[in-house]
Amino acid sequence: MHLESLIEDIGSFGRYQRCIVCVLAVCKGLTVAPMMTMAFAGLEPDWWCESRDQDDVAIFTNGSYQNCQWNGTCQRIFESETVTIVSEWSLVCSKRWISNTIISIQMAGVLLGSVIAGYCADRYGRKKVVYGGLVLSTISNIIAAFSVSWVMFAVVRVIIGTSVGMTLSCSFLYQLEFVGKKWRGVCATIPSWSLGMVLFATFTWTTRNWKWLHLTIAAFNIPLLLTWFVMPESLRWLAVKGHLEEARRVANRIAMYNKRPVPDTSILELIAEEEKAEGDKAKSYTYVDLVRTRTLRWRTVITLFIWFSLSAVYYAISFGVRNLSGDFYLNLMIMGLLELPMALVQLFMVSVFSRRWACALLFLLSAVTCFGVAIVTKLAPEDIKVPLENGFAISAKLFNISAWLLVLALSSEQFPTVVRNLAVAAQNIVARIGGILAAQIFSLGSKNDLMPPFIAMGILMTLTALSCFSLEETSKMALEDTMKKYTIEVSTEEVKETLLPKANTLTVNGSVGAKGDSPEMEEDGADTIPCGDDDERGGICQSKVKIFVELVDNNVPEKDEEEEPRSTTFIKPEQGS
Repeated sequence: MHLESLIEDIGSFGRYQRCIVCVLAVCKGLTVAPMMTMAFAGLEPDWWCESRDQDDVAIFTNGSYQNCQWNGTCQRIFESETVTIVSEWSLVCSKRWISNTIISIQMAGVLLGSVIAGYCADRYGRKKVVYGGLVLSTISNIIAAFSVSWVMFAVVRVIIGTSVGMTLSCSFLYQLEFVGKKWRGVCATIPSWSLGMVLFATFTWTTRNWKWLHLTIAAFNIPLLLTWFVMPESLRWLAVKGHLEEARRVANRIAMYNKRPVPDTSILELIAEEEKAEGDKAKSYTYVDLVRTRTLRWRTVITLFIWFSLSAVYYAISFGVRNLSGDFYLNLMIMGLLELPMALVQLFMVSVFSRRWACALLFLLSAVTCFGVAIVTKLAPEDIKVPLENGFAISAKLFNISAWLLVLALSSEQFPTVVRNLAVAAQNIVARIGGILAAQIFSLGSKNDLMPPFIAMGILMTLTALSCFSLEETSKMALEDTMKKYTIEVSTEEVKETLLPKANTLTVNGSVGAKGDSPEMEEDGADTIPCGDDDERGGICQSKVKIFVELVDNNVPEKDEEEEPRSTTFIKPEQGS
């Protein structure tokens, strides 16, 4: 059962939904800067070893530029135009590992935020998690600007990562649960992350100071916090959690702003009752529910792998921008600006192809361009090597982020509302594991050797493209809201496990007979055989659910191809059992 009919009645993508989608797109866009801060803060500015003569006059001799083996008395002097944590605490030479370690620590914080979001968003609502993440981000960015050591800075980066994980895990899903099915693909193509990248590039270009960058991020968060007072809670979440009065108010408010008549909200009661019928479990879904059935288990594994590989490749290229040739700020700005027109590519892909094919093609293009970097770095002439390397690397990142935006819709639509945020949170968790490893991918090669890391990323993207076809196509499907469909699947699997070992006998009205002994079992079509009072499996009868089980007689020899198949026996509980 689902809310699609009510969503259509109040306006599937009316003025009210457009405002909600825009606010949440800005929320997501503003998480880019705190997430990517270390791409700038970990930058190593030019520096020299300064020696002083007996008159205390600075001397810069040949070989003093970034020379970690300088034997003389040395004080490292960094260029003053760019101020990063590297220049702040002299994180070079033997301390160079600290910068990448902070990135990994921050990604561990994002992972923690995803875990928190998965639990809290389903228990307390989407709105509280999204805005809680924004508040935490604002406070922690202000604290980070006043860090007195790299250890303190690393601790605060964990908190910032946690806030980012909370907001990212819920913001897109929060959008999705307000709009109709034909607009979900459009929401996925909104370039909020790309706009955030452009904004981040602008911040770094104008401030060029890690302290002012953190304060700027906090300042931009504050106006967005004021939208708390006008943003509603997710209509779908309110319905499945039984908050019917508030759900009716939200539905009526949306209809009013969209200039639609007062809707019939009786579907809200039906969904609440269906979810209540699941018992106490309806109030306490956990990550275990994502693997309870064969269908959910397979979807969970595939979507987790896709998110892991997406994150590993995207952040490896993003954080590795300082390893690319050319000006850091220019490369960062180009990466951000070129992501914007990719929204048109995404719209074209979802219009022409299915979700699965669109994602798979973009992954393959990302793989090809990753392999392109690996080839160019070894074979291209020196005069064209730099632009080709940068061009292929930027293209790989563009195809990656384009696929990721479509995967947001494809992967979240694989699960019902009651566990959807748990699924998205689990996907974000493995994505952060990919982000943690991303900081180490470039360590596969030397500073000037890009071949090993990009070959690894190309292989990963190829495998991801193939895995897309293991998911269900969802472009024209209504979103499931409850677990009823999957609960029946669990019951069917349990009954099959119970009956298949004894497939040659059935208990019919209390008597046991071999398959084929009763004419009832040989009739074509759907026969119903009531469970008797003496049936040892009486618990099946009490479930009040019609369960379809095909009984296979292993003693019967192979049938000819022309022979009609044996009838399927259905077991139906008695009305009075």
